[in-house]
Amino acid sequence: MINDYIEVNPRKLGGTPVFRDTRIPVYVLFDYLEEGYTVEQFLDEYDIDPEVIHGFMRAVRGTFVTEEEAEA
Repeated sequence: MINDYIEVNPRKLGGTPVFRDTRIPVYVLFDYLEEGYTVEQFLDEYDIDPEVIHGFMRAVRGTFVTEEEAEA
């Protein structure tokens, strides 16, 4: 579930969605990808548990595929 990896708290960056236990906004990852950088480059730049990013990406992917497709 996506909420396992992100949090929205009005006391953290005014409620901007951030990766859990960080102050890193989720949109920053998408900005990196849009600019042609890899997830690994994002992880090199930010001090964040790779499982949080990879788990988030699996959760997002899961919203666009059936269970059978996700298991393939």
